[in-house]
Amino acid sequence: MRFLALNGQSVADGCKSFPLVGSLAGWLAVLIAVPLAAAERLEVVETDQTLSVRYRDRLVTTYNKVSPPAPPGIAAVYRRSGCLHPVNSPSGRTVTQMFPADHPHQHGIFSAWVRTTYDGRQVDFWNLAGGTGRVLHERVVATSQTDASAGFVVDLLHRVESSPPVDVVRERWSVTVHATAGGYHCFDLVSTQTALTDKPLVVEKYHYGGMALRGPTRWLTDQDRGLDALPDLVREPSEFMNAEGSERRAGNHQHTNWVALTGTIEGRPVTISVLGHPANFRAPQAARLHPTKPYFCFSPCVDGPLTIDREHPLAARYRYLVTDAPPDPAWISEQWKAWVESRQVDPVSPPADLPDSDDP
Repeated sequence: MRFLALNGQSVADGCKSFPLVGSLAGWLAVLIAVPLAAAERLEVVETDQTLSVRYRDRLVTTYNKVSPPAPPGIAAVYRRSGCLHPVNSPSGRTVTQMFPADHPHQHGIFSAWVRTTYDGRQVDFWNLAGGTGRVLHERVVATSQTDASAGFVVDLLHRVESSPPVDVVRERWSVTVHATAGGYHCFDLVSTQTALTDKPLVVEKYHYGGMALRGPTRWLTDQDRGLDALPDLVREPSEFMNAEGSERRAGNHQHTNWVALTGTIEGRPVTISVLGHPANFRAPQAARLHPTKPYFCFSPCVDGPLTIDREHPLAARYRYLVTDAPPDPAWISEQWKAWVESRQVDPVSPPADLPDSDDP
């Protein structure tokens, strides 16, 4: 709900202050406070296919319980459920992509490991065309909404595509959208991966894999191959920035508290920033920033292998900030500090850490 001031003072939602002008307009705002509150409420909307959270009658994000149809020219093997798309800015611009023509296995905000071993078998949950593994929606556990937040809890399955298929890990997502003082969207994603069998899933050391974000296809760069196959694609500039001030090449595999993906859509700036919690395994985690494409992921496997078994679940927490503006590093860092000092974080149990055979 919006907090109003009649004396020209600033008000805040605990994240950032915004000046309000005291005047007749302020008194009028008080008079319409009740209908404004109704218009600005957080709301969870569920259908057979999706779960969506709306704020101020605008879409913040949608979770896909069922995969949307693959676009023409994209093979059905790339269909995926259990991901967030679209993720929108306050003005309604979408900062994620499903089925991008260059990498159709990347889907909005998604979670997947690349190089893993289960029961002596190599399994890739990320590159779907290989047919060895995939991640999919299992069930909705709960939904909730209050004046301050709204969201849902869902379970996903990491499935080995054997005959018969074997579900080896259940991943629980808790997604919470928060009310803000305006100007940005804010939501948290807490992930907990738990083994479903007595056999461990070994995530091997690799240069990408984990909690990922895919941005719009229009943010492909001149260095990307295959642009000739997309003659109608309108491209616009984009860039990465992290907490160390690095861009995409210098920032690749840096350990960082946050990463921002920013660009323009129809000539106007938009940014999505992903903040990693210091309680996460191997925090601050290494971030894989692709050298040309608009995607990145927080990847604890960059620093060595890890194991997920019944005694060692893997939990992590991330916060997402979406603005209709270029990235403001000082503001993002302030948001990160306020978030981690709130002490409102679920306990995180580290997975079993295996020795790295690549180290001396």
